[in-house]
Amino acid sequence: MNRSVTSLLHTCKTLSSLKSIHASLLIDGSISSSDIILNKIIRIYARLGAIDHARKLFDEIPQPNAFLWTALIHGHVENRLYDDAFALFRLMQSQSIPPLNFTLSSLLKALARQLRLRDGESVYALVLKSGFDSDPTVNNSVLDLYSRCGEVDIARQVFDRMCLKDVVSWNSMISGYCNNGKVDVARELFDEMPERNVVSWTAMICGYVKVNNMEVARALFDRMPVRDLASWNVMISGYLDVGDIASAFRVFEEMPKHDIGSWNAMISGLCKAGELNSARDLFNRMPERNATSWIMMLDGYIKIGDIENARCLFDHMPERNLVSWSAMISGYAKHGQPSHALKLFEHFKETGIEPDETFILVIASTCAQLGVLGSAEGIFREYVEHAQLYNPRLATSLIDMYAKCGSVEKAFQTFQEANTKDLVCYSTMITAFANHGMGQEAIALFDEMLRADIKPDGVAFIGVLSACSHVGLVDEGKRFFELMIEDFGIQPSERHYACMVSLLGRAGFLEEAHKVICNMAIKPHSSVWGALLATCRVHCNVELAEIAAGHLFETEPDNSGNYILLSNIYADAKRWDDVAKVRAMIRESRVRKNRGSSWMELDFVVHEFVMGDMSHKDFNKIYAVLHLLFEDMNVSGDAIYSNFIIE
Repeated sequence: MNRSVTSLLHTCKTLSSLKSIHASLLIDGSISSSDIILNKIIRIYARLGAIDHARKLFDEIPQPNAFLWTALIHGHVENRLYDDAFALFRLMQSQSIPPLNFTLSSLLKALARQLRLRDGESVYALVLKSGFDSDPTVNNSVLDLYSRCGEVDIARQVFDRMCLKDVVSWNSMISGYCNNGKVDVARELFDEMPERNVVSWTAMICGYVKVNNMEVARALFDRMPVRDLASWNVMISGYLDVGDIASAFRVFEEMPKHDIGSWNAMISGLCKAGELNSARDLFNRMPERNATSWIMMLDGYIKIGDIENARCLFDHMPERNLVSWSAMISGYAKHGQPSHALKLFEHFKETGIEPDETFILVIASTCAQLGVLGSAEGIFREYVEHAQLYNPRLATSLIDMYAKCGSVEKAFQTFQEANTKDLVCYSTMITAFANHGMGQEAIALFDEMLRADIKPDGVAFIGVLSACSHVGLVDEGKRFFELMIEDFGIQPSERHYACMVSLLGRAGFLEEAHKVICNMAIKPHSSVWGALLATCRVHCNVELAEIAAGHLFETEPDNSGNYILLSNIYADAKRWDDVAKVRAMIRESRVRKNRGSSWMELDFVVHEFVMGDMSHKDFNKIYAVLHLLFEDMNVSGDAIYSNFIIE
């Protein structure tokens, strides 16, 4: 009976067939007749990814032995459930069941993947206590643990003490040295090896690839007695990483056969290099594609700003997973099309796919760009649990979202509820207060951050300087600027200088603002001169406005806003000839005005309006109401726009 069941289990390839065998054994009562059969079923469940079924079966065993414990622990490790594997091991210890060598090697593998050196060393102490320090499998796991945790010298001490070294031991040390930047030491060990396999050669080649030494990597590759797909793919990736696309293509064409990994490596490298036409050509030639193939091409188009082709590719994907949805929505948001991003998000909600933290961050950023509070709150209610505010990254994103949607109160409430407040979290809230004209609150929060022993960076100082600028706190702004340089050793960037120019200019100290620019330690660019020009408009200072505009016309000649601002300053001063000259400059330089756009949210639907656009379904009604408003303004004698000459 056991032999026939074992034979059935040996040929079992699917979860449904395994469940069928398991059910049959439960029905005839023979499930507990053999620990070997139980062991096999647990292992197969784990191999098929059904670790919950494996755990349920294990929990029904009255007195599981060390082999069954090991099967379950190993299954969790193979399914990357490392914390659960370690918890199971602790439970096994509490029941005084001595571990096997394979128990310890599986556990060491889990801890190595998590870089948990301290726990790994406690397990290694158990290895020594249990007498497994002469076991090659266990020792190889110890080598891997120390190497992955950056303690390659300790790994070498363990290696040197090993009585039995197999090829895996040598390979572990070579990989450890290569991964820790000690390629020369790895090569010495490689040359000493009594025997090498394809993994040995590939590990050594990979080491040279990591330090961009493709000449030596190619020499070793040419000497390889046998090459597998991994070695070919390492060479392709290496050439692509150093930008040698021609050599990567040659290696790719030399390959006796390609797997999906080879095709994907080439496509990924070409996309990173911006060679989208070549990447698309390879993509079209692929005999079969996986989700990674599609996503890499999608990401490639998005990175160069070709959203149209990206969307076309997205629409043709045979299957869209969370990563592809996230990439496309993020692409729209990053390239100034947040309304399209939100529309696509509405389609995503129909798929039933559970979003992860990264996806929520993308949507929060999109809502922040649009400033649509209703949609933002809907996302919070639907996808964000209150407990998730313990995650500083997510909490910070929500603070930014609420602030940019105009609800600084909810932003501050989220800030207060966040369990962990790091520098980014404080900086985001300080900036939110600044952008809402709440200068005193921004300064108070900055001081609170200092009391919490959080060292500010340049971004935090931009936030507090901006706050001082918005509410005219000149003395405080100067104090923070000096504090940044003298106490924290942060050299001002152009944005810091722009804040100071804006602060002084808004307060009417235009000459002092100009002096700040003239004494800058770095060359002033558009943001600084733009800040001065904007404040010249407030105080109608034509002389400094002309100086600022002259620099701006040189650095960004196609920015229509600078011409319009100067023209309006001339108009305020009633210098009509100069207004005409600016108009002529716009015509002669063929500067195109950026089309104005705005949007509003109504019943969770975003309506976008672009200047001169008549595509909205209710545009006739909208323009009729707008016409009535203009008529009413004319009747009341409102001349609010009379100073704005260029529209």
